[in-house]
Amino acid sequence: MLRLLERVVSRNRPVLIVLTYHRIAEPGADLFYDPVISATPESFRAQIDWLGRRMRVLTLPEAIERIASGIPWREPAALITFDDGYRDNFETAAPILRERGIPATFFLPTAFLETPRLPWWDHVACIIKQTRVYRLELTRRPSTNDVPGGLPPLSIDLDAMPRSAAIEAIIAAFLDESISDGPWFLEMLAERAEVVVNNDAMARSLFTDWDQVRRQTGLDSGLSIGSHGHSHQKLSGLDADSQRRELVESKELLECRLGREATALAYPYGWQGTYTAETRALAAQAGYRVAFASLEGINRPGSFDPFEIRRLGIGSGDSAILLRARAALHSTLGRSFL
Repeated sequence: MLRLLERVVSRNRPVLIVLTYHRIAEPGADLFYDPVISATPESFRAQIDWLGRRMRVLTLPEAIERIASGIPWREPAALITFDDGYRDNFETAAPILRERGIPATFFLPTAFLETPRLPWWDHVACIIKQTRVYRLELTRRPSTNDVPGGLPPLSIDLDAMPRSAAIEAIIAAFLDESISDGPWFLEMLAERAEVVVNNDAMARSLFTDWDQVRRQTGLDSGLSIGSHGHSHQKLSGLDADSQRRELVESKELLECRLGREATALAYPYGWQGTYTAETRALAAQAGYRVAFASLEGINRPGSFDPFEIRRLGIGSGDSAILLRARAALHSTLGRSFL
């Protein structure tokens, strides 16, 4: 059935499939947030081999030319993207890509390279994985004059729940914004968990740096760069001037540090509600030609917004065969139940 669906796609359904990866690593091998791991090196290699056999994998300039120019195409095509600038993208994924002759694009939040700091999701995981305090009562908001913030505390009982579940409970509170002051909360969490985090050293070990990006993404490498905003903030939560600064500063830093034009953007987080029509307009004004979202799906010629390009997010549970099935279902039915 899968081969039949793929045959239909290859003959009748010109599409652009954009894949989103984050980390390429072994889950559980370090102190950071495991769900950010998209694939092990072995599964990534299998996925890349399938893509190379089944469709044309585009460089970023090729994809931009197709998307922004409106030129139709007939064959199924793919674009491989990485978000956030993790070091293993360049130490693990890039050699596999070069070995196979497959191009890819890396979207970098420039503040992570300028002044490395752990993002909140990895910071939370680092603390919970190390703590020896098994019961934590975590205030969600700073108190003023000892008046509670109005929300019940997060109760973490590591005798009753696995650490992965505790991490997810805190991550969920960040995402639903019931934690209103992230830096304050992380400081409080570390204090109550009795864990000292060497933020600078750990961030430098986790994220890439400008020298590594320059070495790995030379003009003939097939590896391109784009913006992921400056400080990886949810753009819809900022006013227009702050959004503009995030977009322009990131673009200018990429061009200054790497000496080549940055014309593609991936919205931080990228799901519905984290960017707006105003964000899309500001991205165009800043000089980007295309922008990628995290909306699940594929893209057909002439039927999508170049500033809201859909992608398929890859998770560590996606084997090569499951990825093939998701791509084929989206391409033939317009949706996937996998």
